[in-house]
Amino acid sequence: MRQGGAVGQLWRRARERTGEMLRMHARRIVLLRRALVVALLLTAGWYALPAVSGTTPSGVAVLTASHDLEPGHRLTSEDVSMIRMPPEFAPDGALRQRGRATGSVLARAARRGEPLTDLSLLDEPLVELTSGDADEAAVAIRPADDATAKLLHPGRHVDVVGNRNGKAEVLAERAAVLAVRTRERGSERGPLVVVGLDQHRAATVAAATLRERVAMTLR
Repeated sequence: MRQGGAVGQLWRRARERTGEMLRMHARRIVLLRRALVVALLLTAGWYALPAVSGTTPSGVAVLTASHDLEPGHRLTSEDVSMIRMPPEFAPDGALRQRGRATGSVLARAARRGEPLTDLSLLDEPLVELTSGDADEAAVAIRPADDATAKLLHPGRHVDVVGNRNGKAEVLAERAAVLAVRTRERGSERGPLVVVGLDQHRAATVAAATLRERVAMTLR
């Protein structure tokens, strides 16, 4: 009888230990499943981040020239490519959407692989002028303040200001800057700024430059 009781106790202990081991194993499986779910959610969030922020671990998207491009060329989808680069290497004003460039006109030449920026494109007034619109004209101006020319670039807009009877008079508003030529070494003549205007205002500004040096204010 004692042997039978001892065997029964051993059997119960074995069953209890086996049950405890099974419960521990089940808890481990639950914990592993939860950890796997968390890992999957974090991974999904990581890959969804570029769609929200426009960045990936490898950099930011930047539009570049697919091949050498000439100034005045109207861009098509085949002229541009999208690449990724570290944010610190992306130029200011870099274009990041194909739609921003497609159909626009280049303000300057671009080499293959060169990032395109907002200053690479002509705005609409410049496009109209360079397309040969009969109502538009270009005027060369030497601004009274040489320092102003250093702040200008093609695509910028300025107001042209003259002097009438000792009072400032705005001769033309929102003139589109077409080109800027800095002062040449050894030359006493100041920098030259070419602006685009309609024919009437262009004639007014041209006549004023014959009498005096006009000023420019930035828009």
